[in-house]
Amino acid sequence: MRAPLWQPLLLVLLGSAALAALNVHNAAHLAPHWGQDLAFFTQICWSAVHGGPWSSPLLHEPLGFFAMVHTHLVLPLVVASYALIPRQEVLLCWQGLFAGLALWPAFRLGEAVARERGVGRPALVGALAAASLLLLGPVQAAGSADFRPNVLFLPGLVGVFAAAREGRTGQALLWSLLAQAGRQEASYFLLPAGLALCLLPWGGARRWRTGLGVVAFALLCFGAWVALKPQMFFHFDPRSLVQEAPPVEPDFVQARWAFLGRLVRSGAALGLLQPAALVAGLPLAAQLARDSREWTAEVGPSVQWHAFWLGYAVPAMVAGAVAWPRRLGGAAAGLALLWALNATAFPWQRPREGPVAALPLVAQVPPEARVAADHDTIAALAGREVLWNVASLHLREDQRPYGLGGPWPLTVDMVDILLVDEGHPVLAHATSWRLVDRVELGDGRTKGLWARE
Repeated sequence: MRAPLWQPLLLVLLGSAALAALNVHNAAHLAPHWGQDLAFFTQICWSAVHGGPWSSPLLHEPLGFFAMVHTHLVLPLVVASYALIPRQEVLLCWQGLFAGLALWPAFRLGEAVARERGVGRPALVGALAAASLLLLGPVQAAGSADFRPNVLFLPGLVGVFAAAREGRTGQALLWSLLAQAGRQEASYFLLPAGLALCLLPWGGARRWRTGLGVVAFALLCFGAWVALKPQMFFHFDPRSLVQEAPPVEPDFVQARWAFLGRLVRSGAALGLLQPAALVAGLPLAAQLARDSREWTAEVGPSVQWHAFWLGYAVPAMVAGAVAWPRRLGGAAAGLALLWALNATAFPWQRPREGPVAALPLVAQVPPEARVAADHDTIAALAGREVLWNVASLHLREDQRPYGLGGPWPLTVDMVDILLVDEGHPVLAHATSWRLVDRVELGDGRTKGLWARE
């Protein structure tokens, strides 16, 4: 008998709250993973609530919900909550939920495997297996990655494998829909998952009905995306495997070997006992190996990419831990090993602190002011009609981003406030502005707040 719904949902609530608290703390202390993206997502919500386009000029992309490079179908829910509580913390809490939702299907998967193996108290087994995910550094990174809706790929994929384990095709399609709400390339992650369920044993049998349903749904959604979006850009695309790969920096290669070492020391190694989900992740692994970007980083703009491989690793590790051979201690030993491996393989995400000495400058900026800020402070100043990054000001005509409408180049004449380090090149264009206040950051820099005379 399955545990009542409140049990996995309570785990989701507690896990999401912990991840959200970490996320909120980092942003409040000027230490988001990537302030530019948090700023433009906040700007999107602000614009939508105030009757503007569901996009932001900060993106340097065509304006419009489907016109911008990435489209996130979950945004209407986020915008609705932002309308009720117009604070950036709303977005940061959503991010904790995006990752925390993976605990729900992980609970159900552990519970289902426990029942298959005749293990007593399957609900407790499912809860312990799911809770171990919170000890895994990349899961913590995904849940505190500022605001990245594509992290919904994680619960979506885990949900597909969990539902398939019990032959619940309808539920697998609902989890597939959740993945599609994250971003438009969800089909590229769902297709190999569905094919693996058709071709490989998962819980003693091939789940071909569920697998075919997931494949068909993924193809249907891909067609809908093509019809709706004029710009179909993907970070990960199987078609890239037949193209010449750009060179990978030697430092990145070294980081990938270190990452692989951590991965084989994590709970993912237990997935070899239940490898169907790991096999489904092989196309992604091939693309990651060829990709020239720094996707292994655990702090910075790319941390949300961990959610992609976790979508395949998590169901494998949960099923493998609970299916640990009885002669070696059974599920109890497997769970103990899962907890130990997940807790020690990767560094934990800890509360961070950025240049908090700049917070008094941020507090002096009026909410109606037109602002240009740097990467240190731009996220803290988001949620206003005009916001630019100073790095975008006074660029050459030939540097106009593709698809960007409106005036170009952007200049200091378009803003009322500049918040930048002293000595920044943009200040050469603001010679008649007055210095309102300055602070020493403690790292050799001085940050100043300038206002138009």
